[in-house]
Amino acid sequence: MKVLYVEDNPFDQDLTRRALLKQLPGLEWDTAKSVREAIAHIEARPPEIVLLDMWLRDGCGLEVLLHIRRHGLDIAVVTVAGAGDEASVIRFLKAGAQDYLPKHGNYLEELGARLLQARQRFRENLRPRSVLTVLYVESSADDVELTRHHFERRAPHLELVPLPDGPSALAWLAAPGNRADVALLDLRLPGMSGLELLPLLQARHGLPCLLITGHGDEAVAAQAMHLGATDYLIKEHGYIAALPHAIEHAHVLVAYTALRQRCTDPVAGE
Repeated sequence: MKVLYVEDNPFDQDLTRRALLKQLPGLEWDTAKSVREAIAHIEARPPEIVLLDMWLRDGCGLEVLLHIRRHGLDIAVVTVAGAGDEASVIRFLKAGAQDYLPKHGNYLEELGARLLQARQRFRENLRPRSVLTVLYVESSADDVELTRHHFERRAPHLELVPLPDGPSALAWLAAPGNRADVALLDLRLPGMSGLELLPLLQARHGLPCLLITGHGDEAVAAQAMHLGATDYLIKEHGYIAALPHAIEHAHVLVAYTALRQRCTDPVAGE
């Protein structure tokens, strides 16, 4: 088993190496001390498993995890931390870690078994959702910044691509290599409203779209849903906290619908 341990404490590195050599025959062991060094190592010599400390000298271990998932690398990730909290556990697991262990008690005694289990879960495709790219069409820089800040803290598996209007969003999607999983559209956009942009994104790119607005309007809500919006949210107190769930729901709903159509299509079944 090829393991890369990303940890800036040499004492922890040595203790962990000694413990795993006893538990995992044939262990191939490498270390990195920083986010930058870890990413360089992964790109040059990809391991099977990254054992990742939460806090590093040049940033958060989450940056390494997101790099792995954004690039679709076949690497299982197990996170360890000397100090963490429930919210941190959720962030790492949502971003695609297979396991999370606190550095408490005799955790090193079970680490080898946990690494093997994590590798098996990854191979069986029982890993958490990968990073979703969210095209956020919003002309308010303040709203973009608030949303980005919340996602970074509470939903790191959602990557925002903010653009100020419809034409720039369509141009971005048309560029080679650019793709999004979900579109989040403000109703009031300069030049082209969210209602006008929504059918274009669906027809040209098959994107699930959510519409958000500063002022609720029953007629607009009905029109948005009639056009195929998967959700309609009002920018009232606490709406940003509801966005991750709404975005995930939209993504899963469209994927499920496509799968169901393939299963019921008589041509596909032949």
